Amino acid sequence: MPQLEAQARVLEEWFRLPESRRLHATDAVAFAFRLLQDRPEMFARHRGRAQVDHELIVDWLLPYLNRQAN
Repeated sequence: MPQLEAQARVLEEWFRLPESRRLHATDAVAFAFRLLQDRPEMFARHRGRAQVDHELIVDWLLPYLNRQAN
C-alpha cells in the first residue's frame, strides 16, 4: 500500500493550501512540481512505481479540482 500512503500525504499537503490556490489544473501542476522538488523524501518509500512523477501527482489531485468546480 505504499502508493496509497504517498497519495494520502500529497492530498494532505494539497488541502493545506488556501482554496484560491487549488482551483485550476495549472495549480495542481505547479504544486506537483514544487512538491517533488522541495519534499522528495515524501516519496522515498514509494514502491508501487519506479518513480513518482508530477503526472501521477496531478492525476491524484484532478478529482478534487472537479469537485470544487461543481
